[in-house]
Amino acid sequence: MHTKKATTVYLDYRESDCAHQTVQSYEYRLNKFEGWWGDRDIGEMTKQDVHEWKQHLNDQDLAKPTIKSHIDTLRGFLAYMARLDYVDDDLVDVADSPTLSKGDNVRDDEVEADVATQILQRLDRFDYASMRHALILLLWRTSMRTGAVRSLDLGDYNPNEQYLRLEHRPGSETPLKNQGEGERMVAISEETCRILDDYIAEKRVDIEDEHGREPLLTTKHGRIARNTVRKWCYRLTRPCWFSGECPHDRELDECRGSVERSDNYAYECPDSVAAHAFRRGSITHFLRNDMPETVVSDRANVSTDVLDKHYDRRNEREKMEQRRVYLDNI
Repeated sequence: MHTKKATTVYLDYRESDCAHQTVQSYEYRLNKFEGWWGDRDIGEMTKQDVHEWKQHLNDQDLAKPTIKSHIDTLRGFLAYMARLDYVDDDLVDVADSPTLSKGDNVRDDEVEADVATQILQRLDRFDYASMRHALILLLWRTSMRTGAVRSLDLGDYNPNEQYLRLEHRPGSETPLKNQGEGERMVAISEETCRILDDYIAEKRVDIEDEHGREPLLTTKHGRIARNTVRKWCYRLTRPCWFSGECPHDRELDECRGSVERSDNYAYECPDSVAAHAFRRGSITHFLRNDMPETVVSDRANVSTDVLDKHYDRRNEREKMEQRRVYLDNI
């Protein structure tokens, strides 16, 4: 069976027991594998091929949790293909899951406040009120997940009372990660409203999605896609884009991931990051500016335990100094 068809069979199978967002993650990782594997039949795969794919992932300087996710996805795919007798059982054993040490499962990708400021300043000056401007503005200032930002409809934005309403709508392909518990109202600033108002009036593509809804963030094809969000985050977080300089002293006309060469390989820049890094950086920024943890937790729809483990990038000294202001009268 050709790899593309085999992937489709596997994803159809997983649709029955996984959330739509999870299946999309599997599809993304398997597409990466398929691009590396090329136009070959899945039945041709050998143990050496699986080993070389694992080595290829290690050579990409990816975070350990990312490598584990790719290998775990391939392992699940091969296990199902083995059940259908398309590959040998021993291929699954070669795709063994890497063991993470304590702390390895905590991602470090984070958009720092000064980087977010530079990105937004450049967008404000050269791409004002564009879809990209609105996207980055929402990711940074609301700490929302990608799925939450995508789920917003035009009617979810209240410019008079300055807030966004998040609703769980699984029937029309915009579920919230925490489902009904993720529904909330998120206050936004007057400046954010001004930019959103200008985006809606001047740049937003007036279009409905396939469910007859009016998305807030649109392209000519309808609601902004996850891959589009990922693409623009990689492109706009390259230092050569927002500062014109490369911290790695690369020649921009020779670096495949640079602005000078092509936007299509922006992810190859060592400093480019995916959308979730905006969420992590935004949450940390609010905490560093003394917003109470419970407020950040409610606003970002994340438990305080998960916030502490996965999002709060303050060091112990920062936390101590912030607590100090409450000790003056003790």
